[in-house]
Amino acid sequence: MRYFLNDVVEKVFQSLAPSGPVAFKVICADFSLPHNHALAIGIIANELVTNALKYAFPNETAGHVVVELSKADGIELLVSDNGVGLSGPGEPRGLGSRIVQLLTQQLEGEITYERLDPGLRVRVRAKPR
Repeated sequence: MRYFLNDVVEKVFQSLAPSGPVAFKVICADFSLPHNHALAIGIIANELVTNALKYAFPNETAGHVVVELSKADGIELLVSDNGVGLSGPGEPRGLGSRIVQLLTQQLEGEITYERLDPGLRVRVRAKPR
Protein backbone atom coordinates (compact mmCIF):
# COMPACT_ATOMS: atom_id res chain seq x y z
CA MET A 1 0.00 0.00 0.00
CA ARG A 2 2.87 2.39 0.68
CA TYR A 3 4.06 2.43 -2.94
CA PHE A 4 0.54 2.40 -4.37
CA LEU A 5 -0.67 5.29 -2.20
CA ASN A 6 2.45 7.36 -2.84
CA ASP A 7 2.00 6.82 -6.58
CA VAL A 8 -1.67 7.88 -6.44
CA VAL A 9 -0.87 11.09 -4.54
CA GLU A 10 2.12 11.92 -6.72
CA LYS A 11 0.05 11.54 -9.91
CA VAL A 12 -2.69 13.82 -8.54
CA PHE A 13 -0.08 16.50 -7.80
CA GLN A 14 1.46 16.09 -11.27
CA SER A 15 -1.89 16.30 -13.04
CA LEU A 16 -3.28 19.27 -11.10
CA ALA A 17 0.03 21.15 -10.74
CA PRO A 18 -0.95 23.46 -7.86
CA SER A 19 -0.30 27.12 -8.67
CA GLY A 20 1.34 27.81 -5.32
CA PRO A 21 4.09 25.96 -3.50
CA VAL A 22 2.12 23.03 -2.07
CA ALA A 23 4.02 20.00 -0.79
CA PHE A 24 2.75 16.54 0.02
CA LYS A 25 3.78 13.76 2.36
CA VAL A 26 2.54 10.17 2.42
CA ILE A 27 2.86 8.22 5.66
CA CYS A 28 2.09 4.53 5.27
CA ALA A 29 3.56 1.31 6.59
CA ASP A 30 4.38 -1.48 4.18
CA PHE A 31 1.32 -3.74 4.19
CA SER A 32 -1.09 -5.29 1.70
CA LEU A 33 -4.85 -5.09 1.33
CA PRO A 34 -7.23 -7.08 -0.85
CA HIS A 35 -7.50 -5.57 -4.32
CA ASN A 36 -11.03 -4.24 -3.90
CA HIS A 37 -10.11 -2.50 -0.61
CA ALA A 38 -6.88 -1.09 -2.05
CA LEU A 39 -8.75 0.28 -5.07
CA ALA A 40 -11.40 1.94 -2.87
CA ILE A 41 -8.69 3.52 -0.67
CA GLY A 42 -6.83 4.71 -3.77
CA ILE A 43 -9.93 6.37 -5.24
CA ILE A 44 -10.84 7.96 -1.89
CA ALA A 45 -7.31 9.33 -1.49
CA ASN A 46 -7.39 10.61 -5.08
CA GLU A 47 -10.67 12.48 -4.49
CA LEU A 48 -9.60 13.96 -1.14
CA VAL A 49 -6.20 15.14 -2.39
CA THR A 50 -7.83 16.54 -5.55
CA ASN A 51 -10.29 18.51 -3.39
CA ALA A 52 -7.46 19.82 -1.20
CA LEU A 53 -5.51 21.03 -4.23
CA LYS A 54 -8.58 22.59 -5.89
CA TYR A 55 -10.04 24.36 -2.86
CA ALA A 56 -7.68 24.60 0.12
CA PHE A 57 -4.99 26.88 -1.34
CA PRO A 58 -6.50 29.78 -3.33
CA ASN A 59 -4.42 32.55 -4.89
CA GLU A 60 -1.14 30.63 -5.01
CA THR A 61 -1.14 30.10 -1.23
CA ALA A 62 1.63 27.87 0.11
CA GLY A 63 0.74 24.79 2.09
CA HIS A 64 0.99 21.07 2.53
CA VAL A 65 -1.17 17.96 2.24
CA VAL A 66 -0.49 14.90 4.38
CA VAL A 67 -1.92 11.48 3.54
CA GLU A 68 -1.67 8.79 6.22
CA LEU A 69 -2.81 5.19 5.97
CA SER A 70 -2.60 2.70 8.82
CA LYS A 71 -3.88 -0.77 9.46
CA ALA A 72 -4.41 -1.93 13.02
CA ASP A 73 -7.94 -2.80 14.10
CA GLY A 74 -9.13 -1.97 10.59
CA ILE A 75 -8.07 0.63 8.06
CA GLU A 76 -7.66 4.34 8.79
CA LEU A 77 -7.00 6.90 6.07
CA LEU A 78 -6.31 10.52 7.04
CA VAL A 79 -5.98 13.33 4.51
CA SER A 80 -5.04 16.66 6.12
CA ASP A 81 -4.16 20.08 4.77
CA ASN A 82 -3.32 23.45 6.25
CA GLY A 83 -5.47 25.39 3.79
CA VAL A 84 -8.59 27.50 4.19
CA GLY A 85 -10.80 24.68 5.53
CA LEU A 86 -14.50 24.19 4.84
CA SER A 87 -16.35 27.33 3.82
CA GLY A 88 -19.67 26.58 5.48
CA PRO A 89 -21.24 24.49 8.20
CA GLY A 90 -21.71 20.76 7.70
CA GLU A 91 -19.97 18.43 5.32
CA PRO A 92 -19.12 18.91 1.64
CA ARG A 93 -21.91 17.93 -0.76
CA GLY A 94 -20.21 17.79 -4.17
CA LEU A 95 -19.87 14.82 -6.50
CA GLY A 96 -16.38 13.96 -5.24
CA SER A 97 -17.64 13.92 -1.66
CA ARG A 98 -20.49 11.63 -2.68
CA ILE A 99 -18.02 9.24 -4.34
CA VAL A 100 -15.93 9.22 -1.15
CA GLN A 101 -19.06 8.53 0.92
CA LEU A 102 -20.15 5.64 -1.32
CA LEU A 103 -16.69 4.04 -1.32
CA THR A 104 -16.48 4.41 2.46
CA GLN A 105 -19.84 2.61 2.75
CA GLN A 106 -18.51 -0.11 0.43
CA LEU A 107 -15.66 -0.59 2.96
CA GLU A 108 -18.26 -0.68 5.76
CA GLY A 109 -16.65 2.41 7.24
CA GLU A 110 -17.37 5.94 8.36
CA ILE A 111 -16.04 9.31 7.32
CA THR A 112 -15.56 12.38 9.48
CA TYR A 113 -14.54 15.93 8.59
CA GLU A 114 -12.47 17.68 11.26
CA ARG A 115 -11.92 21.42 11.10
CA LEU A 116 -8.34 22.37 11.95
CA ASP A 117 -6.81 25.75 12.62
CA PRO A 118 -5.90 26.15 9.79
CA GLY A 119 -7.14 23.49 7.43
CA LEU A 120 -9.16 20.32 7.29
CA ARG A 121 -8.65 16.66 8.13
CA VAL A 122 -10.79 13.96 6.59
CA ARG A 123 -10.74 10.65 8.46
CA VAL A 124 -11.99 7.41 6.92
CA ARG A 125 -12.19 4.42 9.25
CA ALA A 126 -13.22 1.01 8.05
CA LYS A 127 -13.25 -2.58 9.24
CA PRO A 128 -13.87 -4.45 6.00
CA ARG A 129 -14.49 -8.17 6.26
